[in-house]
Amino acid sequence: MTDATQIKVPAWYSPDEIQDIQRDLLGSAAKVLVLCLGGKGGVGKTTIALQIADLCAEVGPVLAIDTDPANRHFHTALMTQTSPGSDNFVPRRPGVSCCRQRLRAEDSTGRVDPTLCQDMIERVVDAPERCVVVDFPAGDTETTRRCTEIIVESCREANVRLSVVVAAGAVDPTALEVLKELRPMLIECDRAILAKNTAQATNFDYLEASDLVRALRKQPNFRVIEIERIGERLIEALRVQHMTWQTLATGAPMRLRVEGRRLRRNFHMAWRDALRP
Repeated sequence: MTDATQIKVPAWYSPDEIQDIQRDLLGSAAKVLVLCLGGKGGVGKTTIALQIADLCAEVGPVLAIDTDPANRHFHTALMTQTSPGSDNFVPRRPGVSCCRQRLRAEDSTGRVDPTLCQDMIERVVDAPERCVVVDFPAGDTETTRRCTEIIVESCREANVRLSVVVAAGAVDPTALEVLKELRPMLIECDRAILAKNTAQATNFDYLEASDLVRALRKQPNFRVIEIERIGERLIEALRVQHMTWQTLATGAPMRLRVEGRRLRRNFHMAWRDALRP
């Protein structure tokens, strides 16, 4: 990740720290693929994907893939039009490029299509970037489960470290259904992470009381983390003004920059701990 093709960004970590982060993300693999899933909209998938992409960008170029054509929040957060109405986009942050990739079938079911999933995995394997972050479409975890073999085996053959993140909200227990449907993938992947999004509340008793979560916790590759709540002013800067986390922490007005810097360091540390082999 530190070869001559790497795009330079303002220093946030020392060279030694960058090497440590690279080991946390990749282990001994050639690449890392992080899939961010949630089962329904609004549980924090895109927020998580943006945080992980920001961390990855500190050590080298990142390919981000937005698979939700209906919303495109991930793509919008990372790319900007060269001119109003243009179909040409450039990265908001150097080194993080985002593309759109359809995964849903163009029929009445709108389910994830295994063939399209295979196309996406081939794109991941062929990409020059060593870090790839995918914001999966909301819903339809049943068909996503059917893609488990395609995803897992393709990553193993290509020496790609597969990390699967499931976002869970405190209010809606849909996360349990997602964990149930995706259990085969969570067991087979290199790192499985249950990310508790504290944006609405901090009571996740329904998860801790679940036999399924207890069983998953016994898996050596499974970890649970909490995503720190982001204040309203920072959310406005991220979602309305489309500031990147890098800009928020280094170039935003002081009233935003101090809190942005603190949160960014915290989630970098949290994701490093969660993703570390």
